[in-house]
Amino acid sequence: MASSKDNNALDFQDPGTMSNELLAVPGFINELKDHTLAVAPRPNEPLAFAGALAMLAHLAGRSYVDSRGAHTNLYLAALAPTGMGKDEPRVTNKRLAAAVGILDSVPDAIASGEGLEDAVAASPSLLLQTDEADSLLTAMRGGDSRASKLNEMVLRFFSEAKSGHAMRLKAGQCKAQTIPLPHLTLFATGIPKFVYASLTSKALENGLLGRCLFIESDEFRPLGEMRNEPLPERCVTTAKAMAAREKAFTESGILQPIVVTESPEAKLKIAELRTGSDAIARRLFESDLRTAAALYCRLYEKAMKLALLYAISENPEQPELGVPALQWATRFAMHVTKKMLYESQFNVAEGAFDRLKQRTIGLMIKHGGSMERSTLLKNLHVDAGTLQRILLTLHMCDLIDEDHISGKKVIITLKHAA
Repeated sequence: MASSKDNNALDFQDPGTMSNELLAVPGFINELKDHTLAVAPRPNEPLAFAGALAMLAHLAGRSYVDSRGAHTNLYLAALAPTGMGKDEPRVTNKRLAAAVGILDSVPDAIASGEGLEDAVAASPSLLLQTDEADSLLTAMRGGDSRASKLNEMVLRFFSEAKSGHAMRLKAGQCKAQTIPLPHLTLFATGIPKFVYASLTSKALENGLLGRCLFIESDEFRPLGEMRNEPLPERCVTTAKAMAAREKAFTESGILQPIVVTESPEAKLKIAELRTGSDAIARRLFESDLRTAAALYCRLYEKAMKLALLYAISENPEQPELGVPALQWATRFAMHVTKKMLYESQFNVAEGAFDRLKQRTIGLMIKHGGSMERSTLLKNLHVDAGTLQRILLTLHMCDLIDEDHISGKKVIITLKHAA
């Protein structure tokens, strides 16, 4: 990590593709993921994993908490190019929800904050699945009142999962209805370049995007066998038990979640995670890298939710949070945080020209750190004068060099490319 003295657009390096080890959690998640891969027209492991993770987060709902009172409410964004298998994880989740009688708790889209509030009132544990995540995120950062209300409601439900939500007063009501421990899980899918283009500093620091876990699949996925298989029996049995517990909570109004404790060894790992992530956040904050600091401030919370899900997936009846869960969750949360920071360098901009500068750097990195000036012009889709202003600005920031070859070709090279 560069210090504030030599801070530049290449401070945050690409963590690369998420490893297969990070896309594996024993028990429910692996079984549901493997089923999705078996029946999908175009199997995509990162997306199948994200879908299974979201489904367990939804099912666990108000039934499990860790020793600090944290629930499993996750906001996930699974990203892949068009045609690379974004539909099947949502289909699998809806099939499982239908099999256990909770299909009403898995809507595809909600257009307003009021609509979301009413949906959570009807199903206090709700899984909102939506395609075109960029449209949702862009709408929620928009200035109109409906978008603003939706954004506000999504953020409120995230923070109110430990307490309760007081609904808006409706006509004829004297007292607002209260939803105890509302549990919203968001599973959005989208195309990477459009979702990353919706990034803003404000959203990363205090909004929805900063709370999201982005799981990206940027590779071509070949067609699969598309087998017609029933849902895994153990997944259905587990889902039925969790759904029955949630139904009993809702009908009785008595919430008695299972408290997932941690092993003595895991307690030490939790302390290390807390102090380590906080130390990174402090260094970034003091280096005036406030967006990065804000994301690392949330790393501990994200990792603890993930570790809780690992424990539940492994043993739904008697979960215990152990060292493997903490190690996996820490690595996973760290990877998605680094990926978000890397992408934000090229997408979070103060204006159109700033965004062009970031696109230029991103293109050059994808081409190994250097490009011919003519190729850069073609890829940026700008006129020669605009490109000249971009390159002059980057040169003045000490980010690029220009090399003239044979008096014809001009090679632009990033100085700090890793």
